[in-house]
Amino acid sequence: MKHKLISVALIAILLCMVLGNSIACNPATTYTLTMSSTAGGNVTPAVGAHNYSPATVVNLTATPAGGYRFVNWTGGGTDVANATAATTTITMNAAHTVIAHFALGTLIANVPDANQPPTNTIPTPNPTNFCAPIAMSNILEYWDDVANHANAQNVTAGLIPETVAEYVGWFMDTNNAGSNRRGNGADGHAGTYARDILMLTLGNMDYVLWDALNPLGTPPPVRPAGKVGHVWTGANDYATGFAFCKAEIDAGRPLVVCYRWWNLVPGTNVTDPQSGKVISVYQWGSQTSNSTNPPEQWNGTYGEYCIGHAVTCVGYILNWDPDGLGGPLPSANWTIVHDTWATTPENIAVPWISPGGPWNSSHAVLL
Repeated sequence: MKHKLISVALIAILLCMVLGNSIACNPATTYTLTMSSTAGGNVTPAVGAHNYSPATVVNLTATPAGGYRFVNWTGGGTDVANATAATTTITMNAAHTVIAHFALGTLIANVPDANQPPTNTIPTPNPTNFCAPIAMSNILEYWDDVANHANAQNVTAGLIPETVAEYVGWFMDTNNAGSNRRGNGADGHAGTYARDILMLTLGNMDYVLWDALNPLGTPPPVRPAGKVGHVWTGANDYATGFAFCKAEIDAGRPLVVCYRWWNLVPGTNVTDPQSGKVISVYQWGSQTSNSTNPPEQWNGTYGEYCIGHAVTCVGYILNWDPDGLGGPLPSANWTIVHDTWATTPENIAVPWISPGGPWNSSHAVLL
């Protein structure tokens, strides 16, 4: 019996030598997909090694944990269909080690993204350099028309943000043409001082409380029909920096952030898996004091007297490297903001730099 088994084995070997793989003597070739993940989420297929036949299309899914967001896939090269999509595929044309990257952060959805110039309804004496009123009007419209907060109803009187910004600009004394309660003096500066962004007077925001109970100095423009006054307070930050901004976003409150200059270099685009919004990643260019098209100045002493560039901050991402190791973009804490120019995308991610700039101050409203 033993000799018969040996004979059968010899015959099988000879057949394989003669006929080759036509009778499946050799095991089929496979490629190994090794799945990995940074902290902050799970992946499908699960972390570990998985074998697939050549040309197999494998579904990849990255699921962020609470408070985290998916960033991108690395390691699959062009075999990954979409490296920035949380749900995508990889075609197994070779062995791959694929890593899903997650970052801690959040994004407040549906904050308006108004742009300069204002509508010139009042009319506004000088409708340029209106970034700060526009940035604040985004927040007012968010609480009134998007979040429908009980303490914000009709605070914008049903006006579009670009018109609200005209009234807000009066209370900010933007371009030195507005409320004498700001105390800027007749220095003829263009723009809004950082200290005037929040419009705080006696603990209340002048525009928000703008009603018969709000004592004003020089009368502002006529209050729009339907305008309701509310009691809000706020906080200015010139020292804490990113921690202050993060705390406000964590509380669900968009805020105004003022940078010392605004000269950006476009990078790449990523898709936020939670909201589906495209985030345009930029990095800082060299310091400059002004821009054209539209014209805007950002200069002055740093701190509360700085005339910088104001934007509406709607989110952040911690310890993020948008283009992976070795790319030109830095690994840093990033803020996601709505700029106030029509020439820039809706959601812009910029790295936080402090001290030394370009961050200058943050301004939060508390309903």
